[in-house]
Amino acid sequence: MSAQTVTGSGTDAPPADLTWLLHRAAQRMRAALDQVARTCGLAGVRDWIVLSALTAEPGRTQLALAHDLGLDKTTLTFLLDRLEAGGLMIRSLDPHDRRARIPELTDAGRRIQAEVTRARDRAEAELLSAFSQDEQRLLRALLTRLAAGQAGGCRQAGGSCI
Repeated sequence: MSAQTVTGSGTDAPPADLTWLLHRAAQRMRAALDQVARTCGLAGVRDWIVLSALTAEPGRTQLALAHDLGLDKTTLTFLLDRLEAGGLMIRSLDPHDRRARIPELTDAGRRIQAEVTRARDRAEAELLSAFSQDEQRLLRALLTRLAAGQAGGCRQAGGSCI
């Protein structure tokens, strides 16, 4: 199979370049999910990822959330300020440390997080529609192992997930 067949252009990187392929696939997914999030009223997929992190593990401090998402405090504060201004989350004092804040979803935040999740599922299904169900399961399984560092003892990834 030629690079043109896989990537759509004779000038693109060869298909053997896994880093390039993963990057391009992530770009396509990110563009689709940014559009989904904007259609649902968010600024982009980063807002949805923060809302999803708050849904998945409520009660974390801003600092713990920033660490878990691989974001610096300033970037997370900017995102939380926007979400709070939109009525999607509030920040309360940590009862164990008055200096710390705990971001919490509002009912509106939970609704939009669920709405974007459903729209994300539809967008992902469309992006993966060229693959059989077995191929989709295999792709998810392999990417899960790669992302978790179980694909050969690679070092832990660092940096932002968004």
